[in-house]
Amino acid sequence: MFSQNLKEYRTLIQLSKDSENASKTLIEKSMSSYNTTKEPIFAGFVAVGDFFMAKHAFNPIKKISYFNHGKKMLEMAVATDPSNLEIRLMRLIAQENIPRILGYHQHIDEDRNFLHKNYKKTNDSELKNFIIEYLKL
Repeated sequence: MFSQNLKEYRTLIQLSKDSENASKTLIEKSMSSYNTTKEPIFAGFVAVGDFFMAKHAFNPIKKISYFNHGKKMLEMAVATDPSNLEIRLMRLIAQENIPRILGYHQHIDEDRNFLHKNYKKTNDSELKNFIIEYLKL
């Protein structure tokens, strides 16, 4: 069930790249799941939704607000569950794609190394394949 649930969130992430509505849905569903379960993975999904909303927002103040909230949620997720591959992957992708001027890039090498060293340990074949593809292993 948990795996099926993650599949829905992963699909929403893919849709959120190009859709403000999908980004809002990702944030709402993730926040609801996080508030119910307190599972850090859902805080990570909230963060990704916030980062996409920052991309979609027109107002610069809203952009910064979404970015800051996403950064806070993602760092809290990593601090709570530092061995979670998917959360570390979310942070790596975010830090590699967010403009460097925002100063959120300090964990790139750490996360890359962690994922490279630990991806074989997961039983989630979809996640493992995504990590292999993303890291070009």
